[in-house]
Amino acid sequence: MEKITIEVCCGSVDDVVRAAEAGADRVELNTALFAGGLTPSVGAVLEAKARVGIPIISMIRPRAGGFCYTDLEFATMLRDTRELVKAGSDGFAVGFLTADGWLDEERCKIWREEAAGREMVFHRAFDIMKDEPEEVLPKLAGLGFRRVLTSGREKSAPEGAGIIKRCVETGAIEVLAGGGVRAGNVRQLIQDTGCRQVHFTCHTQTSDTSVRGAKLSFGLPNMTESEKFDMIDTEKLAALIALIRALPKQ
Repeated sequence: MEKITIEVCCGSVDDVVRAAEAGADRVELNTALFAGGLTPSVGAVLEAKARVGIPIISMIRPRAGGFCYTDLEFATMLRDTRELVKAGSDGFAVGFLTADGWLDEERCKIWREEAAGREMVFHRAFDIMKDEPEEVLPKLAGLGFRRVLTSGREKSAPEGAGIIKRCVETGAIEVLAGGGVRAGNVRQLIQDTGCRQVHFTCHTQTSDTSVRGAKLSFGLPNMTESEKFDMIDTEKLAALIALIRALPKQ
């Protein structure tokens, strides 16, 4: 039985380095994780590639919200992909939907030309699309996508285990289970779904004391203190990865 592939969701180069040190097999690099993850900069990908030897999947998403983009947003996504290929990104996570929530096959076809043969991952836009899993997964594979990231169309992967299992059973595409994956549920998730890839993060709040006591706040909207920001906790992440590595092979 193949091993469990562990992908860690990262919001910075620091996160990437910490994930690699903790034993991750692969990372997804974003910026603005508080907004669901947006496209990282070229500099971030270049620096990350210089620091670690594991594959780096770059998010291609220009803004928060949905997945039906304006023409200028789409043009930006094409240009970002082109530049991140040059920067050495090993693959990309992306998703395109029509205004009424169905898979936008035409934009997928246009975008894949810029991906230049790198790994293509259809991200959690899958979890809100109207297409049925058994119908859309073969389409995604035919469009060149290697895998789909999904929580099983629920708030967390454990809650969506039933649909994740259905996705795995199609055999059409690799399935990466993500969303709410924790030490206390990952074993059951793997058992219930048959999924051999998991996606998660393990962040803790860190302080930047340069703004301590300032009248103005430049912090994140979900933080009670302006000096706080998220960064991967290497020890906790390493413990979670070790737990997964120790699971009995099925």
